[in-house]
Amino acid sequence: MNNDLGLLVKNIPQDELSQFIKGTSARTEVRKSVNKVVLDYSWVDILSEAVPYLDTIIRNPRRFIVQEEDIVPIEKTKKVSEESIKHLAVHTNLIQDVDEDGSVKPLKLLNVFKEETIDLYENRFVYSLIMNLYTFVRERLTYREQSFSNKEEKSVVYEGKTLYKNQEININLNMVSRNKNEEELSEELQAEREAKINGIMDILEEFMSSKFMKAMANATPVRSPIRKTNVILKEQNFMKALELWEFLENYQVEKPVKEEQEEAVITNEEFEKGFGLTYYLNYGVLNEVVSTNGKDLMPETFNLQKSIFELAKKFDVDELDLQKKLNAEIEKAINYKSEQRSLASSGYKNFIANHKARMKKAVILFK
Repeated sequence: MNNDLGLLVKNIPQDELSQFIKGTSARTEVRKSVNKVVLDYSWVDILSEAVPYLDTIIRNPRRFIVQEEDIVPIEKTKKVSEESIKHLAVHTNLIQDVDEDGSVKPLKLLNVFKEETIDLYENRFVYSLIMNLYTFVRERLTYREQSFSNKEEKSVVYEGKTLYKNQEININLNMVSRNKNEEELSEELQAEREAKINGIMDILEEFMSSKFMKAMANATPVRSPIRKTNVILKEQNFMKALELWEFLENYQVEKPVKEEQEEAVITNEEFEKGFGLTYYLNYGVLNEVVSTNGKDLMPETFNLQKSIFELAKKFDVDELDLQKKLNAEIEKAINYKSEQRSLASSGYKNFIANHKARMKKAVILFK
């Protein structure tokens, strides 16, 4: 084209632009649409650090010896222990007879039964914590799946119709801006986080199928506030378990999953002005392209080489003088061209600055 965009913008005839805008009937619709799940992933590193401590507890659960005592008839006694003899010595009423040789015939004896158990408060605490963790992580994974279909979109539709210089001009413009469903994390960091999440879930699955969890299946779950036993307060693995319990409780209160939904249609005068100007510029560019058939053409009647040849072949023309004159004219043309480009560039920058200022105001309203 003979004029670049900068020159076209600088040389907008204001009266023609005003006439164009006055003859324009337009519809502008700006729409904002948001439907997304906002997630927080701070839990990933916390759980990743804590699960090894839980693993240690599960592999080596605390145990306790339960002792039961029962006084049974001598014929039902299965085992006579030291405790049985001491008890009989104190409770002589349970002696049936004493032989001449001093042998004692008891009527009943104390039987002591001992059984090992892991049904302790500390173990029930860890059992409840793992159940809560498993539910928590599965919920996070569900929300993560939902977040893959997040939508945050801005769109504008501009339809214009103008009667200008005996021409009917129509424009239909649709522009859509979509936020990518990507966090501001490098692929490497995202992959690292995904690996941690998968690792946490694998470990929790192993926990759920462990002997410890099966043995504690009928145990009574504990609830807050957690009883601060000496073991929980002083043993490192249980201290980490308590930290994790408190983290989960605070997380559920302070950082619940947020769902954002918004559907709004916005009308704004600044948008209409901006698109009206764009409409006129598009019309000007269209005319320019069509008038030159899409090419930068010189007039067919002008042939520089032929003109120079006709001058140079005359006998009364000094070739050196002709060359100087041509060089001088070329220098003038170059200077003129440079001037015009500078003016065009300056005008274009001014236009862009003004346009950005208008758009900034519109964007503030748009938000």
